[in-house]
Amino acid sequence: MRPSDIIIDVYKAIQDHPGAGKLAIELRFYPRPTSEWIIVADIEDKAEELHKVLFKNNVLGKKEAYISMALHDFEEVGKKLEKLRELEEERAQKEGRKPREVTLRNVQGEATGKVHKTVSKYTLTLVVDIDVEEIHKSKVVESEEKAFELAKRAWDELKPKLEGIGVKPRYVFFTGGGVQLWFVAPGLEPIEVIDRASRVIPPVLNAMLPEGYSVDNIFDRARIVRVPLTINYKYKTPDERPLEIRGRLIEFNDVRTPLGEVLDKLEAYAKEHGISLVTPSQARFIGTVGRYEVDKGDFRVLAERLVQELAPWFRRVKEKGGSRHHLVNAIAAYIARNTNLTFEDLAKIWEIVHAELVRLGLEDPNDWSNRYHTIKDVYEKLQAGTFLGTRAYMLKYLNMMSEEEIVEILRAVKRALFPYLKPVNAGFVSKFVDEPYGRDEAPKKWEDVDEDRRKAVGVFFIRALAFETAEYIYVEDLPKPKTFSIKSHSEDGKEKLRFNEALWQSFLSWLGVQEGEPFDRVDFENLLIEKFGITEHELRSIYFSKVLYLLTPEGMRMPKCIVEFLKELADEGNLSDEKVAHLAHWIKYFAKPLRHSTTSIMLRAQGKPVDMRMAVWAKIVEFFAEDDDVAKRLVSVFKKAYEEAEPPFPCFGVKECPFFPGHKGCPFIAPKRNEILAVSLVDVQIHGTDGIVVVVGGGEGTKEFVLRGRVEWVKVSKKGVRYPIAEWFLDVFAKEFLALPEPPAWDPGDVTEILKSRARVVKSQLDEFDEYYEHFIDWLRSENSRGILPYENADSSHLFIKGKMIGIPPRLAEDFYKIDLGISGKKFKEMLIRKLGKHFLGKKPVWIRLTSGEKNGVNCYFVSLEWFRDVVGEPNIKEVEAGEELGEFGFSYEEGEA
Repeated sequence: MRPSDIIIDVYKAIQDHPGAGKLAIELRFYPRPTSEWIIVADIEDKAEELHKVLFKNNVLGKKEAYISMALHDFEEVGKKLEKLRELEEERAQKEGRKPREVTLRNVQGEATGKVHKTVSKYTLTLVVDIDVEEIHKSKVVESEEKAFELAKRAWDELKPKLEGIGVKPRYVFFTGGGVQLWFVAPGLEPIEVIDRASRVIPPVLNAMLPEGYSVDNIFDRARIVRVPLTINYKYKTPDERPLEIRGRLIEFNDVRTPLGEVLDKLEAYAKEHGISLVTPSQARFIGTVGRYEVDKGDFRVLAERLVQELAPWFRRVKEKGGSRHHLVNAIAAYIARNTNLTFEDLAKIWEIVHAELVRLGLEDPNDWSNRYHTIKDVYEKLQAGTFLGTRAYMLKYLNMMSEEEIVEILRAVKRALFPYLKPVNAGFVSKFVDEPYGRDEAPKKWEDVDEDRRKAVGVFFIRALAFETAEYIYVEDLPKPKTFSIKSHSEDGKEKLRFNEALWQSFLSWLGVQEGEPFDRVDFENLLIEKFGITEHELRSIYFSKVLYLLTPEGMRMPKCIVEFLKELADEGNLSDEKVAHLAHWIKYFAKPLRHSTTSIMLRAQGKPVDMRMAVWAKIVEFFAEDDDVAKRLVSVFKKAYEEAEPPFPCFGVKECPFFPGHKGCPFIAPKRNEILAVSLVDVQIHGTDGIVVVVGGGEGTKEFVLRGRVEWVKVSKKGVRYPIAEWFLDVFAKEFLALPEPPAWDPGDVTEILKSRARVVKSQLDEFDEYYEHFIDWLRSENSRGILPYENADSSHLFIKGKMIGIPPRLAEDFYKIDLGISGKKFKEMLIRKLGKHFLGKKPVWIRLTSGEKNGVNCYFVSLEWFRDVVGEPNIKEVEAGEELGEFGFSYEEGEA
């Protein structure tokens, strides 16, 4: 039997399903991940194709072979392919090379973490992966037969217990380091069965298995599993020789069982034997923030606190005829999102709460089953990525309660949880020192890196990815921790750093990723969290540290109010409108913007405004808000305040902090010497290509410094690097604001960074041509009122019309630009080019007929008749009277400055 025969046997049951043409399975090959996508329709006709693909990659190419447990939507796979192609185009353009070819082989479904939308709504299988622990951990195998003997023992122990409850897999396989049980359904089943399996199968089968074996919880909707009967290349012998182990069929049963039925029987076994069914780690839930950490020993105390705080509200809801089901739903949603409690934990706690509420006459004893399933439903929705509202939910379903009462209910829940609040600790990040190795001590293998540095690397990468907006990342593009550097000293004593390529490649191998391949950013972060054992509290602290970095301005400290407001949001998940508005002002003028993503770059290319400073707040709220309702309010209040914010910052020039009276450490109140420049900056305006305006000030008022011309921050020449804007500003700032004879010894590079970080592009008010243009239009209107001559009768003192052009004789123009505007002919022509664009038709020679009897060609200015009508008005064409008859020859005169 071949691996392809197994795949065809499993999926032939649905090959004639109406939707089979859109459903696909993924075959993925490692170590360098490539994929083959197989449409399920008529899969029996693809037997040889499947066999060739597996043989080529697994046998000839010596690649590990995996298959998706869930079915994929092939239309969405195609969309992901287009997305990856766009990403490669952008990357190639950035690197100045031709784009590489991106095909379906480059499209992978995610193996862990969030569910990618390529995963369909269906599955046909549940695959149980049982590890032989001593082999799984060491990757060392004495011999293939020894490994098979150990693995088969697991099935020998498990088989009678499963048969005793009426459960039988279709296939049992030896995989090299353990066994796989394949449960196959007779038809398509909803994808949610995989979520349920993650709660049921591991605890039940682990209880059935002997010591030394464990069930790997691989029940993720996008998980891949080893293709049965393929060669496993992961293992080695005790003397370090590679060992190839081919998979074997241990047992086949000609059964196809509904997957829900299998889980029902396992759940019944768990209930009968007192086996606790646990949910997956909270860290895998989208939108959970474990700001409260409750130990198992505190469950009863927490239950008592919840009763004490919530009993009055259960009484009031009951008196008003409200639904206690909806009340419990909202409370459970808040607790699930904001604590480390699993479904089983909260169910145990709420069982105590419910019993006490029954004793107080506030609950019905027969309603416990309803409450249990309410809590279970909350966790299932949260795990599936459905954000659950609390405040808005209660406003909708408990509409007999006022908004103030609903707010108080949530405050009661928070008071009950308060002793378990684990505040963020920004200092956590600094505990782990990321530093280079000396030349003689630098390891080549990741396993040889000391524990502190390993943790520092994990923290470094997670912090680097925190609040990023890109959907995909390349590992080689990430900043590198110093751990991957080797330090040495040159002859003059200067320290040099050399990249430790061997250690970096060993690290990537340990992580299980490859350079040159796009990786889903969220999946990569989840992988780091898992590999480095980052806890919920550590993750929140890392993110808070990144927030402080993003909101700390160049050249000055962050005020206490900003730090405290951010900490309040991180710890409590909410913030008042007044504090949000204050943060909006700060972020608009002092925060570092997020880096642009592919989407934001495309929007900018389409001329749509994208403010990456505003995006900072959106990301902060997404991570720290206590629920979706609060997140919407925080974003709405922030956006309004942000759009209305104008310089200076509200605290500019204050004598006392409005939020913390008596606090004197604010840089606006008492700036340190090296902060004077940064604190004094009110606004930095880039007026297009016309110049820069820097506004400075303090308690005495503000002062503007204007520099016209192209803004050039850095100028590199053979003589070195100059900072023209910083050098100009330091000079005028010192002399005209600080009243110093010479500028302070501030580094112009640092000053440049400070000015750039505050700079914002505004509509130019420095364009001198705007004023010239307005005068020009007024002058044309005046000349039009005098009359425009037909070309045949043109002279040097009137505008004239020739076809679809209005002509301006040079002498007439010269009188205007030299006398009225006080500028040269060159500048006048530049104004016409810049302001009229295509409607300035240039300078062309024409014959102008005057009474002098002379004839010569002169260069007249021409503008389009269309523009003249739109801007000046309808041409007032003047007919020449008989008394004004002109001579037949032109008049020669000197042209003005060109």
